[in-house]
Amino acid sequence: MSQPYEKDVKSVVVVSESDGNGPGSKIRPLDAEDSGYVESKRSWRSYLWSSLDVPKEEAQFLTKLDLTLISASALGVMCRYLDQANITNAFNGVDSGMKEDLSLYGNELNYANAIWSAAYVFGQIPSNLILTRVNAPLYIAFLELGWTIFTFATAGAKDVNQIYVFRFFVGLFESGHFPAVIYVCSSYYKPHELARRNTLIQVFTGVGPLFSGFLMAAVYSGLNGVHGLPGWRWMFIVCGCVSFPCAVWTAVAMPQLPSRAKPNWIFTQKEVDLARARMPTEAKVRTGLFKWQDIKRWHATWHVYLFPLFFALLAQFGQAGGSMIFWVKSYNVTGKPPVFSVAEINIIPLGINIITIFATLINSWISDSLPRSARWPGMLFACIMAIIFPTALAATPVHPPNRGTRWAIYYLTSLGSTAAGLSWTWVNEVNRDDPEKRAYISAMMNAFAYIFTAWVPIFTFPTSQQPYIVTGNYITAGFGAAAAVTVLVMRYLHDRDVEVKERLEDNASA
Repeated sequence: MSQPYEKDVKSVVVVSESDGNGPGSKIRPLDAEDSGYVESKRSWRSYLWSSLDVPKEEAQFLTKLDLTLISASALGVMCRYLDQANITNAFNGVDSGMKEDLSLYGNELNYANAIWSAAYVFGQIPSNLILTRVNAPLYIAFLELGWTIFTFATAGAKDVNQIYVFRFFVGLFESGHFPAVIYVCSSYYKPHELARRNTLIQVFTGVGPLFSGFLMAAVYSGLNGVHGLPGWRWMFIVCGCVSFPCAVWTAVAMPQLPSRAKPNWIFTQKEVDLARARMPTEAKVRTGLFKWQDIKRWHATWHVYLFPLFFALLAQFGQAGGSMIFWVKSYNVTGKPPVFSVAEINIIPLGINIITIFATLINSWISDSLPRSARWPGMLFACIMAIIFPTALAATPVHPPNRGTRWAIYYLTSLGSTAAGLSWTWVNEVNRDDPEKRAYISAMMNAFAYIFTAWVPIFTFPTSQQPYIVTGNYITAGFGAAAAVTVLVMRYLHDRDVEVKERLEDNASA
């Protein structure tokens, strides 16, 4: 939701023109007359895309942001999720995959994933707090370059112990990336512009794994055995070659945080001033060490608890749809002609991903268009869908007379996975006036989601019982109900905070 103080042009700050951009440049407050920035009145065109109903100069600035910030963020996210999927594909590859080449016939893949997860969770909070104190694009590019180096290193691994070490550092470098790019985006875009941009980035979390499967097939068919290297080693080499130019693009294209921004080959001084005028709460440069009393203050607010709780619950909604590949495969019975080919078994469940992408974008477009860009309705919608369709899966036969019925239910479980982008948007909006707190809670959300996803599915959706899952689907519906209650509580507390803030501002101006 939009914050009342964001529309107060008296709080606008820009770089003093007389100070230029040298070390001595200062950021000074300007009144409404000095700033020269007036927020455009929204028209129907903003419901299509936010830059269609703003002045020409502001539209050009937003277009530059979209082409640089959003592209760099989305490509980086795609590469991270590509890497997250590639070790499983390399392990299960045919014709001398990693499993056969390194004689990994035990639980080594599980251990490698566990080590990656531990490093990923460990690095979340420190990385995001560092982000508020450094050159953001160079730091994010450093993270991308770091996991690229260790991805290349994995191609040369000689034994499983080296795999463990490399996966640890890959997880450590990847840990701060997603919260970081969302944080930077939320520092530039207004509430009614933000959800659809964050969701575009979120969508690429699904593009990486999809691309990984096609990439694996292409590598094994074209490079397996070339120069004496098995296909799985080429897989990591190719992944590194994909990630490296994305890191370079991030370094040269992604803009600095508004408070530290300077004119460069993309953005002019006038556009830097415009960025600060549009988002006055982002103009203060953050320096120095973090204080313990700040952390205590953050933990005295509801945001620190409810946002990570909701996101941890939200991360479980997709488990119901994840059973579909096992359901499709279960129709093939040994000794009988196969009902589905191997290709169909892998392709049919991808319909869930496709529906998720389109439904998520629609949800974010609607959210940006609601009064005050309300986020909670879209989040509540996802929770209700996560109650309805997992319950339907649990209450109906696994192999009904009409196969299409369960097929459709599996596809519709995708509607429960449409609120992640809105969640990232809301947490950044409600904490916009406290950047360190924003960074801290964003990292907490991602960390809690991975912590719970690491062990909950083991009990709710055990592989040995797929696709005959009943209790797990009911538990998922329970997660949906708990998340719905959480959203309503968050809405109440946020509306209360906004009311108190508006009352204080009215009293101050009286």
